[in-house]
Amino acid sequence: MKSVRNKNAFTLIELLVTIAIIAILAAILFPIFARARENARRASCMSNLKQAGLATMMYVQDYDGFYPPRYSRNNSTPPDGHDWSAGNGYWFWPQLLYPYTKNTQFDVCPSSNNPNITSNWQPRNYGANIYVFVEWNLARVSEASIDSAASTYMIMDAGNFSMNKTQTHTYGDGFYLPGMGTLGGTCTGAPSASMSDCLEGRHFHGVNMTFADGHVKWLKTQVVMSEGQKGNSTSAFNPAANH
Repeated sequence: MKSVRNKNAFTLIELLVTIAIIAILAAILFPIFARARENARRASCMSNLKQAGLATMMYVQDYDGFYPPRYSRNNSTPPDGHDWSAGNGYWFWPQLLYPYTKNTQFDVCPSSNNPNITSNWQPRNYGANIYVFVEWNLARVSEASIDSAASTYMIMDAGNFSMNKTQTHTYGDGFYLPGMGTLGGTCTGAPSASMSDCLEGRHFHGVNMTFADGHVKWLKTQVVMSEGQKGNSTSAFNPAANH
């Protein structure tokens, strides 16, 4: 009996062409999807920092025009109910802002691949400028003392709860600017959990920044690094630079 060819079957050539087309479409679309996903994460991160900025402005109004310290000494239960310092008697700035945010997740960046968990500290991915949120035992910075709050860095994407100028280009004890490693910064000694965050960064080679007047803006990592490497008289890190 003569065999009958199935006219509906794919030939090998047709199948290979179809696979090649699918592969090409995937190569085109996957980066677009990844970029769209990161855009959503960046927007979520900016929302977190906007919350932080608004909460800081409310704190300033309630505390006679002064910014909060980056941490304070207090042995009582923190406002969010969690002892981040493992019995060492510290409240960190996200906890000081908690009465205004009522949110324990606003200090976690969705683009960070660094959980930043140690034996003492809970996860947090934003750092406060130590020249605005000063040491707990120093005289606090007032809003009135900053002539150009709109150009002074306050809270930013970071490797830990605070940031200073040096930490924008040199890794130390968990403190670093995300993405600085690809721009000549030193990530040597970073644990594996934070190495890629230090090297690659989070938001298209940039960081989200809350300024001292509460507004939020995306900045290139290189811009923030450059400000960190300037002298005190010109750096956006130092409120005194605006006088």
